Amino acid sequence: MGYRVPLLRGIKEPYLISHQLRKEEELEGLWKQAVRLLLLTILVYGLSAYFGIGSELTARRITEISGSEYEIYKLFFGIGQVTWGLLYTLFIIFVPALFLWTLLDSEYHKLISIQYMVVLILLVEKLVNIPLYIYMGLNNESSLFSFGIMAQAITSKELLIYFFSSITLFKIWTFILQYKYLKVISEKSPRFIILILLGMHLFFVIVSALLSTIHLEKLI
Repeated sequence: MGYRVPLLRGIKEPYLISHQLRKEEELEGLWKQAVRLLLLTILVYGLSAYFGIGSELTARRITEISGSEYEIYKLFFGIGQVTWGLLYTLFIIFVPALFLWTLLDSEYHKLISIQYMVVLILLVEKLVNIPLYIYMGLNNESSLFSFGIMAQAITSKELLIYFFSSITLFKIWTFILQYKYLKVISEKSPRFIILILLGMHLFFVIVSALLSTIHLEKLI
């Protein structure tokens, strides 16, 4: 009988759960947890799409298109947002786990469990940002939980604003959580783990900032 990692407890009590995770040889319920996370992703991204978060460009052109065209756009926008959310979740689970597995002497399925908790935190961030957008009009670049607002106060360079807006309190939380788990389940030195995590997170932040500057929605 394997051990099922309790994701919520794993976030709240990383010290206790990380030592439990280190002792276990087998984990159970990994695929069921993955399915639940994907369903939660559909719910959160679908809710975000329902409130039109990310559709600001078309909202500005609403007077230029017909009502039927706008309804079709909303349908495809919702499908696109949910699809993107699913791909993003799968990426966050498997790619960092594979990267860490190649550099740390840790078992892949344990790294997958840690990434499940990371996904859960990122979904909470997405959910928290929905009311901020609805009631305060704050998009990702102006989120109260990111450094984007500070960047906008000191520079007008788009790339820098997107870079700092990609650094949020929730992502710092995932960094700390990953470090606490890897420090326990890996034999590598804490300094090496910090360097690996810093490099990985910095790479994702840079890629995210670069993709944001492309404005793919303008190509449609």
